[in-house]
Formats: sequence, C-alpha cells, structure tokens
Amino acid sequence: MIYPSDLKGMKPVVYLRISSDEQGPQDKGKPLEKRQGMVNQLAKVKRYLKENGLPMPKPENIHYELASGGDPTRPVLKRAIQQVVDMKGKKMFVVAELSRFARRLRYGMKDTIPLFENDIPLVATDDSLITGTKNNPQGDQDILMGLKISLATGERERLRKRVISSIDTKRQQGIFVSKGLELFPEADGDIYQYVIDNTEKFAPKDEGGLGWTAAYRLLETVYGSKPPFSSQWSRKASKRILELRGEMNPDQFERWNNFRKRILEMERMFGKDDFRMKAVRYRSNGYLTDPLNVDYSERPSEELIQNAIDNPLDNLSFKDARKYRKEISKKRVK
Repeated sequence: MIYPSDLKGMKPVVYLRISSDEQGPQDKGKPLEKRQGMVNQLAKVKRYLKENGLPMPKPENIHYELASGGDPTRPVLKRAIQQVVDMKGKKMFVVAELSRFARRLRYGMKDTIPLFENDIPLVATDDSLITGTKNNPQGDQDILMGLKISLATGERERLRKRVISSIDTKRQQGIFVSKGLELFPEADGDIYQYVIDNTEKFAPKDEGGLGWTAAYRLLETVYGSKPPFSSQWSRKASKRILELRGEMNPDQFERWNNFRKRILEMERMFGKDDFRMKAVRYRSNGYLTDPLNVDYSERPSEELIQNAIDNPLDNLSFKDARKYRKEISKKRVK
C-alpha cells in the first residue's frame, strides 16, 4: 500500500472541476478559480498536502475546469495530465475526490493510463486514496478506485433520472422549468408592447424592416437608457412575437398579451426579486413564456395568482423556498 509519506518530494499537479449545476448565485461573473466550489476543493487539497508535509502546488500547476464529470472530452483534464506527464522528476496528480476526476468508470480508467504508465500516482485527498503505478502496482487501491468511480457513475445516473422525473412532474403541473420570459420592469416603457406595435420595423432589412442596429436604437429610447440586452435579443423577440401572432387567433394573442402586461405591472409594483413575485412567476412562467406548448397553454387562474401572492412558500421553486425560509428565520431572530 502507498502511504502519504511515500509521496515526499513529489511535485503536485492539481485538477479541480465543478459542473454548471454546482455553481451558486454568488459565483456569477467570477473567474473560475474564484468560484466557491473551486475554492473549497483547492482548500481540501492544500490541507491534505500540508498535513502530510508534501509540497504545495505552483499556481501554474493548478487546473480549473467547468464541465460534467461524465464528459470524456474535457480539454483541461487532458492538458493537466499531459503537463504532469511532461514534467521532470517525481510528480503526482492530485484531485479532491475521484468523482472530480471522472464520473464514468470506463472513461475514467482510460484517463488514468498515462499516469499509470509514467509512474505518476493519482491522489484523491478526500477519499484517502493513492493509486498504484506501472512500477509500483497496488491491486487493492486500484480496486477501490474502480469502485469509487463506479459509485460516482451510479450516483450521476440516479441524479439524472431524478432530474428528468422532476422536470416531467413539473411540466404536468404547468410549471416552466427554465428561466421565464424577461419583461424588464425597470424600463421606462413596455418593451414587448413596442415590438408588438412595430413588428414591421423589426423585420430584416430585405423584408422592409429598419435593420437590427436601427431597431435596437429604437428599443434604447423605449428602455430609457442602454438596455441590458443586445440587438440579437430584439431580433429573437420580434420573431417570437410574429410566431405567437401567427399561431394564435387574435383573441388568444390578446389574452396572452393582457396577461403579460399584468405580470409586468406586478413586477413593477412588488419588484421582480420579491418572493411574492417569484412565486407568481414560478406558477405562470409556462403560459407567459411558451403559450403554444400544450403543457402551458392554459392561462393561470386568478385564484392561482392570488394563492401565490398570499402563500409564496407553497409556490416557490425549491431554491427560492430555501432562501425564503432563511429570510423568515432572520426576521424572527430580529
């Protein structure tokens, strides 16, 4: 068996990975190395190295990747492995846990081959696991590595099935699972109504429109300042409006647009980050965003909207419900 003391003098190359699902709102806009999941993993690795009297990694030997552990094409992982293979002297490849290295057994084992053949141990600090190499085989450790990656594979598949099941259930309830239609309540005017009233201006130039740059400038005047969206958005928005008008009869379209206006006014009144508003949006985003979809084609009832306002906790997404409970707890403490 290989012990941490056997790694003395080995230069570490560290690989850190998070998936897009593991990012929190606090990570928005931050460089990859500053995101909380990366910070936590690096802290664990450094603690292990320090406790065992092992060298700390140089900044250029720390690799960060935003990717799924089941993705076999991860370029940063490939570069990190190549770097450690090309380094002179004694070296090791370090991850916080084996699931960071791989979540699919066959691909994961394949990626360990360059390490194995070049006598580079793979160290998983949280798993207290150091794998064998070509000149220092460790059968028991390799079996444990296979078991742990297999368990990570199973966990990934179970999670995937749970997510799919949850999405299907929510769709059956008329709940839109992605971000809903952005209405821009902070704008001076009603952006969508302007597009609705002037769809001909937002057509391509060769179809009699003003062209996207000129149309975008019009939206700037409606917004009241530089909008937080691009000219590409105005193109997509106008196409979407035309699509809805083409697929709905006039009464259906007017009914949808009146509902959109109502939600816009509510966002202006409550603020779009108010939990009551979040509850309303969670229950109405399907119809608001994709009324042509049979799963969301029914307009939310007045009773449903009022219930969301009166009982936000029962009508929030899981993530927002957790935030709401924290807010309530803080107010009770005060």
